[in-house]
Formats: sequence, C-alpha cells, structure tokens
Amino acid sequence: MLSTVELLLNLIFSETGIRIISIIAFAVVARLLIDIAIINFVQRISSNGHRAKRIRTLSSVSRTTASVVILIIALLMILKEVGFDITPLIASAGVVGLAIGFGAQTLVKDVISGLFLLVEGQFYEGDEVEVAGKRGVVEKIGLRTITLKDKDGVCYIIPNGTVTTVSNFSKD
Repeated sequence: MLSTVELLLNLIFSETGIRIISIIAFAVVARLLIDIAIINFVQRISSNGHRAKRIRTLSSVSRTTASVVILIIALLMILKEVGFDITPLIASAGVVGLAIGFGAQTLVKDVISGLFLLVEGQFYEGDEVEVAGKRGVVEKIGLRTITLKDKDGVCYIIPNGTVTTVSNFSKD
C-alpha cells in the first residue's frame, strides 16, 4: 500500500501532474505579464493629472478583472485534467448567470453604475468629492463600491448604485 507522500509524488510526476503544474505556471506567468503591461502603460500615460488618476483607477480594475478571468480559466483547465467533465459547468454558467442577475439586482446595479462612473470620469482616486451625503478624498473606485476618507479619518464605503449626485471639489 502506498503512503500519502508516495501517492502525491506519483501524481506530481505523472503526465496529468505535469500538465497541472504547467497550467499553474502559465497562469502565474500570464498574471505577471498582464501586471507588467498595465504598469508600463500607466507609467507611459501618467503625465496629465486627471488623466493619470483615471488611468490608475482603470488599471486597478483591469488587474483585478484579469486575475479573476485567469483564475477561472486555470481552475477549469485543472478540473478537466483531473478528469472532471466541465461541459455541464460551462453550459450551466449561462443559466447560473441569469439566476444571479435576477437574485442580485442590487449587485448588478452597483457594477453597472461603477462601469459608468469609471468610463465617464466624473471623479478619480485622490479627488475630494461629496457622494451620497459623505464628503472626503476618494481612496478607491471599484466596480461595486467607492471608498472615501474624510478629514477626520473616517472611511466610508459607498455602493455605486446609490450614487445619484456627485460634487467634485477637485475638478478644474
């Protein structure tokens, strides 16, 4: 009877194990290359003040999105290598997405509002704004929330779907 260590070593050095290690290595390299590309792009374009803030904000959202996409693809590829049939997972993703869309309308509203906030550039990280009755410096703009810190150091996390009026005290 083989011990746990022997079983693990057999898996690692089998053809399947080598493929799984290759998938993980490829995912890590892809993530690093995307980070490097985004950082280089931001450094090249970061001359204009407001434009630089917008680029920084969009780059953090891009990096997070890329990480999630790479992770999901790598997990699906690993599941397939282990022998799990991923066809039902992929086929049911649309149905699950629809169910989540109906069940999480607030979340969807926050994300869509966040996309519009980022694309329209109403304010950027580092701007002083008043949003949802709270005034402070924008620390982070995400797809779902905005993080503000006021002059007393109080941190407010505001869902993007609740933003109806924005007062920007930093715009020229």
